[in-house]
Amino acid sequence: MYKELVAKSWCLEHNIKIYIVPIRYRKECYIEVDNNGLITRSPVTYPNQKEASKKIWELNIFFYEQNNNKHNIRG
Repeated sequence: MYKELVAKSWCLEHNIKIYIVPIRYRKECYIEVDNNGLITRSPVTYPNQKEASKKIWELNIFFYEQNNNKHNIRG
């Protein structure tokens, strides 16, 4: 969990916000990435918020590793 928190903190410090967008009257949801004002919505829906949350943690790590040395996170 340490690497996820480091990546999340890094994203927030660099104005990268990743969040769930619910679909009205359904369990499915989208994910949106706000990267310094450039908002991108996921092309797929996620079956529920639990699955979307897992993907958000993965995306935080992706953005962190894309912009830093991949070996900076330990844990």
